[in-house]
Amino acid sequence: MYELQEYLHAYYDEIDPKKRLEILDSLHEDENTNYLHALYINRYSDHENKGRKNVDWWLWRCICLHQLYNRGRLFRRFRDREVNAIITELCMNDESHSAMLYYEYRNVCRRYLSTCKSSDYASSFMGFRKAGDDEKVIRACEDIWQMSKGVAISAGVEDKMHLWIEAFHDELMNYDSICHDEYERLDSRRK
Repeated sequence: MYELQEYLHAYYDEIDPKKRLEILDSLHEDENTNYLHALYINRYSDHENKGRKNVDWWLWRCICLHQLYNRGRLFRRFRDREVNAIITELCMNDESHSAMLYYEYRNVCRRYLSTCKSSDYASSFMGFRKAGDDEKVIRACEDIWQMSKGVAISAGVEDKMHLWIEAFHDELMNYDSICHDEYERLDSRRK
């Protein structure tokens, strides 16, 4: 659905920030690579100026969206204000570069999903009970749904987050074969 020039595939397929920068720096300079450099700086910068290095700000904002998902009753105004701020930070209002943003969002999702395979992910009982492979996939589906479509529905911003939701859904469908049924189950639960 979103056209991407062939020379950008390696950049979007890579999830390691340092390797992504090397690939980006090796590309010939044009309007697309200039925009990608701006996105790269936005995504991998210490926005809070705390002197941290190797910060993936967009990945951190995913986690914030996940945390904001169930904050609707008592903290509704705070949640809505924070979600709208994240929408702006993650360039969701930029319709002129939708294809590049779509693939950048998929890259963020892929990076998040790469953490879902760790031995401690989805463990329970204070980490003593380790999750099985299927449990990890189901939990990853729930996390992705909550930080994309779930929070968009609860904050009433599905239109603003449409590209984000679509990118996260599409990346999740490539993650594991059980993701489709699990995502459908999560979707039907909210209707």
